[in-house]
Amino acid sequence: MVYEHVPVLIVGGGTVGLSTAVALARHGVQSLVVERRATTSIHPRATGVQPPAREFFRAMGLEERMREASADLAPSMSKINVSPSLAGSDLAAAPRFPTPPLDVLEVTRRISPTDIGPCSQDQIDRMLVAAAADRGVEVRFSTELESLTQDDSGVTVTLLKNDTGERCTVRADYVVGADGASSQTRRALGLTMSGLDKLGEPMINMMFRADLGDLVAGNEFAFAEVRTGEIEGILLTINNKDRWVFHFTFDADDESLEDYPPERCAEIVRKVVGRPDLEVEVLARLSWQMSARVVERLRVGRVLMAGDAAHTIPPVGAFGMSTGIGDAYNLSWKLAMVINGDAGPALLDTYQQERLPIAEFTCEQARLRFRYMELHWDNTPEGEAEKAKLRIADPLVTGFGFQYTHGAVVGARVELPSIEDVEQNLDGSPGSRLPHVWVERKGERISTLDLAGAGFALLLGPNATGWRQAADRLNGELPVTVYRLGPDGDVKDADNKVIAQVGITGEGAVLVRPDNFIAWRSTGAQQDAGEQLTGLLNALLDRSDADATAPAAT
Repeated sequence: MVYEHVPVLIVGGGTVGLSTAVALARHGVQSLVVERRATTSIHPRATGVQPPAREFFRAMGLEERMREASADLAPSMSKINVSPSLAGSDLAAAPRFPTPPLDVLEVTRRISPTDIGPCSQDQIDRMLVAAAADRGVEVRFSTELESLTQDDSGVTVTLLKNDTGERCTVRADYVVGADGASSQTRRALGLTMSGLDKLGEPMINMMFRADLGDLVAGNEFAFAEVRTGEIEGILLTINNKDRWVFHFTFDADDESLEDYPPERCAEIVRKVVGRPDLEVEVLARLSWQMSARVVERLRVGRVLMAGDAAHTIPPVGAFGMSTGIGDAYNLSWKLAMVINGDAGPALLDTYQQERLPIAEFTCEQARLRFRYMELHWDNTPEGEAEKAKLRIADPLVTGFGFQYTHGAVVGARVELPSIEDVEQNLDGSPGSRLPHVWVERKGERISTLDLAGAGFALLLGPNATGWRQAADRLNGELPVTVYRLGPDGDVKDADNKVIAQVGITGEGAVLVRPDNFIAWRSTGAQQDAGEQLTGLLNALLDRSDADATAPAAT
């Protein structure tokens, strides 16, 4: 039988699935994305975009598109508390909590070439669909996975076209399950999740259109906790003008979503806003339950899980979307190198080794913040001390100050130096994210995070002639770009700041992966550098047909 064939089938056309497709295209790998809905979700879902996610978009060449997509929410950098209603409160005098805290913003500007800023997830998804199309990726909407079977050479998938009832069969070398919390891919694999299915009370998410631009102008917010005396909930802005979301709890034992028709929802909005004659158009309603769960495995043969299909992270702290995009960033280069023949299939095992512990850590951090909600908003010295006592990590540590201890790294340390100070963790150690430093390359000001591109980057001290000769012997066999650092290097670092940040001498070297994590570091010169570097890359990439003896990190 003749099947349609694709190198990678991505099940789920949300943020994580689309991010994976765009990242694979960057590596020259074709993918097909299938999404059961007729279009991208109209629900904004997450609006908090952590710096690691913005760094991913920057790496994909989408930084300007993200800036445009974020424009409406650029002023929305705080939470406020109001009562008895939005109109019945002095918004200028309402208690206001910066989101993120000002000290987090300050640190972010030191450690990242991007910034923290909100953007509704529906805008991000539309941006990603356009970027995928630009890169030749096909996205099929109204199409869902019905079944899959796999063998040693690929995965056979039956797809159902929802709008016509037609079925088709696709043969893929690999499948990525990024189809959300109720993942059909996960069910097809028989995978289970551990954690809490129900965290807090069930909620109704009501998206509506109402002109509130005059009410909030000059006093914009990311979200407002509103207490009317009858209703308590969270009002979330989407564009600071006429698109909003209101979240409120309900008693699932006595009520359901059907008990909240559009007319009742519109009345709730009028009470929350405090304008009885307000014109309200309810655009969508859904009920949802916060959960904190992590799947037992991220890889089953040729099928790999990502995003909410692999972990559902409570929204406190806005870590969920960023963690899913981190999955996409980590997985895409590994899949591409295996498919392109630059690596052996065991490289894909490192996806689970690296990302599963991070999912568990992030999920636990979000649970702690939910449990101690009052501390989440407390940035006083006393509040920070209590967080440290409870092991609640700094949000930047949770976001990208974590450590890969096992996987495609050599010489990783076992524990983080700090859960409170992200800059201590970004010190050039193998398994950590490469420190950001502004440098110059060919007359252009760039970040060190721009150096790796779609391959590896070998960063050398100004006197690392042995490592330079070793890299030259690779003769383009592997995707490694070599940069000499220093005032007169290929990458001009006038004050040798990069060398200091990554912890090497002028004779040392650092190998940076395509996802900007450090794979290996040699603080100084080593004998037999050529054999060392070749063995290192062979071991990292499971090139079992070559000498795979890796050097130790120093």
